[in-house]
Amino acid sequence: MRSILIVTCILTLLPALVLAQSPGDVSRGKTIFEGKGECLSCHRVNGNGSRTGPDLSDIGVPRPAAGVGPGAGGTAAGNPKNLELAILDPDAEIAIANRSVRIVTKDGTTLTGRPLNHDNFTVQFIDSQGKLRSFMKSDLREFAILTKSTMPSYKGKLNDQEVTDVVAYLMSLKGAGK
Repeated sequence: MRSILIVTCILTLLPALVLAQSPGDVSRGKTIFEGKGECLSCHRVNGNGSRTGPDLSDIGVPRPAAGVGPGAGGTAAGNPKNLELAILDPDAEIAIANRSVRIVTKDGTTLTGRPLNHDNFTVQFIDSQGKLRSFMKSDLREFAILTKSTMPSYKGKLNDQEVTDVVAYLMSLKGAGK
């Protein structure tokens, strides 16, 4: 009798367990990414979207880890757990290439953007409108590489299934022609 009760309990709970462990839906993830998440306002995918954030066209391609632990190698690319962390806590780990810069010109104008290049004399970046900006450092009051992400956290904005769906969509992005 006891074994029948256990089997009945397992069979009753099995559909819920399978549903809870089901992978995300790529199509729903794309819809959330392009709609509710407004991700294309900063990111670019296969030629669509903004250039102010990292291009995610091949974010689903696995990268070799160069270190230990989550985000090893400084990137969430190709790793579902790291992509989920990047969505829920963007400040947790930011690849150096994905950090933003902030400059303040001598006239007090503050601009931020995605760095393209900087050396001892100049800084070049793409601003929030997607424009290429170039400045002589001697013309600046301040130049800083930001350690906080400009990406908002989606914790509390997307539910668990929506995050899973967005991660599934991102993992499906293998780049053009790949």
